[in-house]
Amino acid sequence: MTETPVQNVIITIANCVVNLALAFVAITGNALVLYGVWKTPSLRSPSILLLCGLASTDFSVGVIAQPIFIARSFVGLFSRSVNLKLIFIKIYTMIALCLCGVSLALMTGISIDRLIAIHKPLQYPNIVTSSRVTRIIVAIWIVSILAASSEFWEERVLFASLCSYILICLSISIICHATMYKIMRRHRLEIHSQIRAFDDRNARTIRIISLRKSVFNAYVLFIVLIICYCPYLVVSIVYFIGKASELKLGRLLSSTVVFLNSALNPLLYCWRIREIRLAVLRTFRKIVSRE
Repeated sequence: MTETPVQNVIITIANCVVNLALAFVAITGNALVLYGVWKTPSLRSPSILLLCGLASTDFSVGVIAQPIFIARSFVGLFSRSVNLKLIFIKIYTMIALCLCGVSLALMTGISIDRLIAIHKPLQYPNIVTSSRVTRIIVAIWIVSILAASSEFWEERVLFASLCSYILICLSISIICHATMYKIMRRHRLEIHSQIRAFDDRNARTIRIISLRKSVFNAYVLFIVLIICYCPYLVVSIVYFIGKASELKLGRLLSSTVVFLNSALNPLLYCWRIREIRLAVLRTFRKIVSRE
């Protein structure tokens, strides 16, 4: 067995400690969001259900993916068993692919949801319903689990499929956000150019401001996801094409940046969405008062 350099051991252990902290934040933050929404019936709108779907994915990252990632890192450092290493790598890869697939699909769904809300505001309640959103979330989970657990993926086919899937999700999200920007810009110009009664103009302005805020919230979540996923995608592409076989440590560190997204999302919900912030604060106060 080739000995691992001391520097790599220190970096890997420090990376595991960081992942423990991120897992705690992801579990606690997303649990508070989910419990707060569950206890607040007025928050169970389709758009909030999509956020809850994303929160459940981030919660699963903290509960399942990161502990296995930490175990995999320690097994890679200290275990002499090749079979044990391969088992942990296989389990971690399956779970990571599943959760990343769900996250990307739900983020794309959030972008489409906001586009429909802006493009067809009157038809939106009939098009996007809570029951439809729930069925879509369940379908995304089922498809992601089946795809990630398939034993028939050849490595290059898997990599090409992943790249295609990521490209499709990101392209749809980018197109949605670009279209939303054009629509919101046109609405803003209409408000300034049209002369209407004060009440009518005021009601329209309030509605557009509310939609603009929800669009910006979706944009913030999308940008943060891109920032967190990009390092891993770049390192994986370079590693896969064989240009730098020594990037194994880089893949571990960039995985931590991906996990960072699960810890940041509940903080973004509370920062950008007042209703979720109030629900989380109520839940937190109840827990503290009981103790």
